[in-house]
Amino acid sequence: MSGYFYQIGLLIKRLLLALFLFFIARLFFYFFNVGLYQDIQVTELIRIFIIGMRFDVSVLIYFNMLFILPQILPLGSILMKKGFQLGLKVLFVSVNIFLLIANMADSVYFHFVQKRSTADVWKFIVMSDDVKVLLPGFIADYWYVSVLAVVVMVLVWKIYPKVNQKKGKRANEKDTRRPVWFNILVKGLTPVLLLGLSLMGARGGVQLRPLAIMHASKSVSVAHMPLVLNSVFTAMTTYGHDELTPVNFMPDEKAMNIYPVVHHFGKSGVPNPKNVVVLLLESFSREYVGFLNGYKGFTPFLDSLSQHALVMDSAFSNGLRSIDAIPAVVIGLPALMDDPYITSVYSTNKTRGLTQILNEKGYRTAFFHGGTNGTMDFDGFAGYAGFQNYYGRQEYNNDDDYDGYWGIYDEPFLQFMAQKLNTFQQPFFAFEFTLSSHYPYHVPEQHQKRFPEGDLRIHRVVRYSDYALKKFFEKAKTMSWYNNTLFVILADHPAQSVLVSDKDKVQEPGASLTSEQLSYYKNTSGRYAIPMMLFAPGDSTLVGVDHRTAQQTDVGPTILDYLNFEDTEVAFGSSLFNTAAPRLVVQPVSGMMQITSGSYSLLFNGDEATALFNNMLDHSHNRNLIAEQPLIADSLELQLKAFLQQYTNRLVNNQLKD
Repeated sequence: MSGYFYQIGLLIKRLLLALFLFFIARLFFYFFNVGLYQDIQVTELIRIFIIGMRFDVSVLIYFNMLFILPQILPLGSILMKKGFQLGLKVLFVSVNIFLLIANMADSVYFHFVQKRSTADVWKFIVMSDDVKVLLPGFIADYWYVSVLAVVVMVLVWKIYPKVNQKKGKRANEKDTRRPVWFNILVKGLTPVLLLGLSLMGARGGVQLRPLAIMHASKSVSVAHMPLVLNSVFTAMTTYGHDELTPVNFMPDEKAMNIYPVVHHFGKSGVPNPKNVVVLLLESFSREYVGFLNGYKGFTPFLDSLSQHALVMDSAFSNGLRSIDAIPAVVIGLPALMDDPYITSVYSTNKTRGLTQILNEKGYRTAFFHGGTNGTMDFDGFAGYAGFQNYYGRQEYNNDDDYDGYWGIYDEPFLQFMAQKLNTFQQPFFAFEFTLSSHYPYHVPEQHQKRFPEGDLRIHRVVRYSDYALKKFFEKAKTMSWYNNTLFVILADHPAQSVLVSDKDKVQEPGASLTSEQLSYYKNTSGRYAIPMMLFAPGDSTLVGVDHRTAQQTDVGPTILDYLNFEDTEVAFGSSLFNTAAPRLVVQPVSGMMQITSGSYSLLFNGDEATALFNNMLDHSHNRNLIAEQPLIADSLELQLKAFLQQYTNRLVNNQLKD
């Protein structure tokens, strides 16, 4: 072995060590989120880990290229110098520990949002003031991530394959005894070969297109794709993907006939100018609501209100982030891009959604959120959407009720909102986004004993926020506007939280879902399930349970239909009172698109449908029905294409208003 090949041997050992760090990160991801993957057999898990190496190698090569290049070039004795080797070691440890920490941190974040982070999340981390406030608490709660990272860093520093000067010297001596022409040929061709292999590894193979998130779906089910991918890869491959590409699955007229997005209201009858209050609940998963699951649950007030409301028991969020829910509800736009609409290149598109229309009808419009002003750009979007007033932590003006992280606790802020509404001239439209049921799940000191822990840490604050809603309605009942108001209650997105230790839990009879119910909330459709209800005091037409599929983008059209103003809105939902409208929801799932309608959900990779599941009969999505039910699959695929074509082209062409 020549001295040059001795160095190549060392490089291979070092890269294998880097690859092992990706294995540690994937193992950490699995165990931290094992509740979502506990049904995977060991042999399947091993196969998934092996497939995942392809994505790991791609990231490894990209981020270690500066480390690799000097070692594949025939630099002779320079490579043997201690200073040069120390520099390579520092570079190796710095880069690869960063990749490890990024993957481990996102493993924790995944538990909340159930998706591998894309470039927009890292952009948010860098730019958001909220992160600065939350980060210390996050690090404290998940201290073991930092400890593990430090331990691994120390171990990597110690076991990093180092140059053995004696072996290197002997190898160099062998070089001198070989013909000069041989050394020139070998040392000229080998770097080219190794560079070619590196580039192949970086692009994920010799396929026509470089490795992308979608490639994971060809080897595993969509539900298992996050296990195959790594977070640095998903962020890297979505960086710079800000603009959409127009699509043309079918003629535009056909797309409009299949899925209408231009809605006309008030063609007959007289207007019904009631007040409207939308209560968007932070992280209220459908699984927490007892009324919707037949168990005790964590929302006694919502359960009692459900007896007097129109409840959509098959409702879904359009995204998994808080920042996506508001455009869905207010301007009827779902979250199908990596970038949130609020921060995307399309955020200046002209819209005419629910708020603008109600402004034109003489409504007083106001956005309420107890968070620190500027958080998530909610106040900026409220202005863009047409709200005349914004009320946040600054307007509340009493930090005695500040939770120390996000803003004002729900109970006092909802009381503030009720009192503020009592000063408004009717009719008014108020939009409230709660915040207490959000990490780090703090409950005010005076309520610590009132709300015991459940199985998950979020259960406690869900109880608290439900109590805050109860107090809000008790206050509102005493006010003159209450009986002339339509209340719409729904969640921004479902949520997962870390388990509470057994010593902290208070066991209650009937406080647990069945294993079959839990498996539904883990599949790609059930993960988006949220509560949604309409309540108008004294209106007997808004009572009962509606089993049809509903989504957040239905809210705007439903409200406008109920108020019966003669007008038109562009929205990617439809009125819940329109029995002829298609009932479906479209969501992004691990780089694919999912459509759920009735009992079925279908997954689409951008070119073709890949899976069809019956959500009612197959909670765990074990049986792909795409070959067995071609008519259903074709129908859902056609609706999905019509939906995506209009969504993409209307955003690109700035056609979000009629």
